[in-house]
Amino acid sequence: MQSTEKYKVTVNEKAGNMLDEHADFLAQVSIDAADRLLSRFEKIIARLADNPFQFPYADELDIPGLLPNTYRKCLFEERYKVLFLTGEGEVFVDAVIDSRRENKNL
Repeated sequence: MQSTEKYKVTVNEKAGNMLDEHADFLAQVSIDAADRLLSRFEKIIARLADNPFQFPYADELDIPGLLPNTYRKCLFEERYKVLFLTGEGEVFVDAVIDSRRENKNL
């Protein structure tokens, strides 16, 4: 039996700005690629609302003081990664990063 319960997904301002920067960069080369990125991100948000626990922990993060199994990750469009936390009935998207870059800005 499947649950019909949905999680509330909140994308914080920093993560939204990161997504905008990635889309702006892509738009310089291809508007279609930028549109596809935004469309796929919306689908990821819907998947997070359905079941955020389908995604693995982001144990590769090298952030001082970060406890293991804190953030989860969702890869999309081959190179982008959504980092998020889960709470009771909620998902908090904290970053949308380009996996080809170093994650020191997190």
